[in-house]
Amino acid sequence: MTTRRTALLFLASLGLLVSREARADLIPNGEKRVEYTFELENASQFPDYVFLAHPYTTSFGAPMPELCVLGGMPRIVGKYVQPVIYAMKKSDFEASSVRKFQGAALEAFFEEGKGILSSGVTIHPEHFVPVRWPVKGMHDVVRVEKLEAGVFVARLVKVVYALDDGKSVSVDYPADGKRPFPPGVTATPPRDEPAETPPPSTTADPAENTPAAPAHAPSGCGGCAVKGEEGAAGFMFLLGALAAFRGRRRAGSGRSIAP
Repeated sequence: MTTRRTALLFLASLGLLVSREARADLIPNGEKRVEYTFELENASQFPDYVFLAHPYTTSFGAPMPELCVLGGMPRIVGKYVQPVIYAMKKSDFEASSVRKFQGAALEAFFEEGKGILSSGVTIHPEHFVPVRWPVKGMHDVVRVEKLEAGVFVARLVKVVYALDDGKSVSVDYPADGKRPFPPGVTATPPRDEPAETPPPSTTADPAENTPAAPAHAPSGCGGCAVKGEEGAAGFMFLLGALAAFRGRRRAGSGRSIAP
């Protein structure tokens, strides 16, 4: 019976893991996936410095912290991170052991901030855009404006959109640093913001303006009462735990009790 319980609990845990991964790969309704990259275009003009981006990962699943050294090549950014651009004297970088740091050690290095200058520029990767956009990729360009006497100034200068027809178009960033839309595309409400509803008419029947009573949560098992991926995962885990409990009760019922 122990083997059976172990197998059932394993299957329940596996269902939880699979459901989480499935949610990570979902494309939001009404949107499509696009490629995203960024680069620091003039790093070569400052040969005495090394430029870093943190936090950084190329993973599109669970974040896996990586050391990102910037140069003239585009860099891919995974999900769940928004890197900040840093500068460090090349001599300090080479004298440190940062190349060997991983996980907590890498995080501690940037938290301590010894010898690191922050530009304050944060990269905001976009992996999904509305389906109506004629875009299949976007590329942000960062430029160093000043780096001397312990002062590091950089800014986002332009975004290059790769269009569906194979062409590309460059759009300059405004002074507020917000990414501009592609040509011919107008702003849309944020995906989580509900559409604004018109105020109720004063001439309408009172019953029409009376708010509807809140819907009751569905009854039944714990897993069924929760919507979405969490509900499915909870149901799988509950199912495994219930089966294991039943197996345990059956095993106990077969034991004889001495008088």
